[in-house]
Amino acid sequence: MTDDLEKKATVLLVESEPSVRTGVTASLIKAGFAVIEAEDPEEAWTTLESRPEVGVLLADLDLNSGADGLDLARRAHDRWPSLGLVIISSHVRHLHPADIPGDGCFLPRPVPVDVLLQEIGTATRS
Repeated sequence: MTDDLEKKATVLLVESEPSVRTGVTASLIKAGFAVIEAEDPEEAWTTLESRPEVGVLLADLDLNSGADGLDLARRAHDRWPSLGLVIISSHVRHLHPADIPGDGCFLPRPVPVDVLLQEIGTATRS
């Protein structure tokens, strides 16, 4: 897949903090990705069911509602195994690669933008 095709990937960003969501969305759009935002797992699930163009799920591990982005990622992977998964968190976690379904990855915050973009690019090729 060429870089031009990768940049056309649609990313579903699940983040409960509006300021963080806005900043991440701006970085992704600047890099050429289409972005759909969701505040919680329920909104994300509805989006995944109605928007087949979503190629990558980028989810915060800890959402304000007490929801877990990793649970969402597992459910999404079970239903859409080709969906790329990137999980991020500001909290220290001891996640192993096997904790993320498929070929997904975990990135601790703060995540340098270039690293985030690289992982999303990798996830589009999953």
